[in-house]
Amino acid sequence: MYEIYKLPQGKIVFSCTTKDLNTGALYLNSHQALPKHKRPVAEQLVQVVGTCVMKLFDGDTLVNEVTLNENDTLTIPANQFHMHINPTNDISVTMWKFEGDISEIIQKIREENKKIL
Repeated sequence: MYEIYKLPQGKIVFSCTTKDLNTGALYLNSHQALPKHKRPVAEQLVQVVGTCVMKLFDGDTLVNEVTLNENDTLTIPANQFHMHINPTNDISVTMWKFEGDISEIIQKIREENKKIL
């Protein structure tokens, strides 16, 4: 079973949430971005619709910027600060996968956002 939550920037879908594996998708509306954040395990991304710019940081310093177009992939190392940005007029859909425990992060998203489904 999956869950969908409305975010100020779009929505997030959880398709699998366990202690060992978490998968889902991030829908970013046009010209929206998630705030800078990091995860305790590596984040594997696949861009499925549109474009997403990934900004990678070392603390406050931008160290890399990667544009993901449809079918592009990117792995973000554990504890790497980053931002997901949709610079276009169209929706951006990025599938994500974490192999490891991010249950506290998932719970925080559930608590702070409205469940759609």
